[in-house]
Amino acid sequence: MSVCLGCGLEAKLIKAHAIPESFFVKMRSEHGAPKLLTDTEGIYPKKSPIGVYDNQILCRDCEDRFQSVDDYGNQVLLQNEEEHEKLTVAGRVQGYRVKDVDYTKLKLFFISVLWRASISGHSFYSRIKLGPYQKKAQDLIWNGDPGNESDFSFVLARFTDSSIGKVMLDPHPDRWDGVNYCRLYLYGYVVYIKTDKRSSPEYFKKFEMTSEGDLIIIGRNIESSTELSVMASVVNKSSK
Repeated sequence: MSVCLGCGLEAKLIKAHAIPESFFVKMRSEHGAPKLLTDTEGIYPKKSPIGVYDNQILCRDCEDRFQSVDDYGNQVLLQNEEEHEKLTVAGRVQGYRVKDVDYTKLKLFFISVLWRASISGHSFYSRIKLGPYQKKAQDLIWNGDPGNESDFSFVLARFTDSSIGKVMLDPHPDRWDGVNYCRLYLYGYVVYIKTDKRSSPEYFKKFEMTSEGDLIIIGRNIESSTELSVMASVVNKSSK
C-alpha cells in the first residue's frame, strides 16, 4: 500500500496514464507501435505500445474520476476528427471549427492531463512543474469546475498533415510574451495551457475557447514547425 497523490489516502496504486491510453491506441492502430520523443538529456526515441503510465501516483477510485473527461477528449479530438470543419484561405487549410463542444468537459480534460503529468515521476513528464497551480488544478478537477475563463485558458492547434502521427513529443513549459504556458502533445494536436494569473497575449485570446463560443483549432504544418527540428535532433542523438 502506498499513498495516492489524488485522495491522499493509503491505497493500492494502479498503472495510471496522464495522456489517456486511447490516444496511444489510435497511434498504434494507424502507425504501429507509438514512439516517444524527447530532447531531455539522456532520453531517446523508444516505442511505447500502451502509452506512458505511472504506477506510483493514483488509486483506482481516483483514476476513475478522469474516465468521463478522458472519453470526451477522445470523442472530440479523435473520434470526430473527420467532422471538424476546415477553415481555408486560398485553398489551404488554416484551421478547423468544431461546434457544439462542451466547454467544461473539454477544458477539464486538458487540465486533468496537465495535472496528471505534473504529479508523475516518469521521465517523459519531468519538465512539467506546476508549483502553486498544481493544487488549483486538482481542486478544479475534483469539483468538476472549469474555473473562470482565464484559469488554465487554452489554445488548441492541429497539424494539417500526418507526419506527426507516428510520434509523441514530451510536454514542456512554454512562454508567450512573458506569460507562462505548458505545451502538451496529443496525437497530432498541440495544446497550449496557460499557467499564469496574467492575461493571455492578444493574439492568443482570439483563439481561446470560451463557454459560449465554438472550438477553433489552429492549423499547423509540421515541415515548417519547431517540432520537426526537435525530432531530427533527437533521432540524430539516438543514432550516435
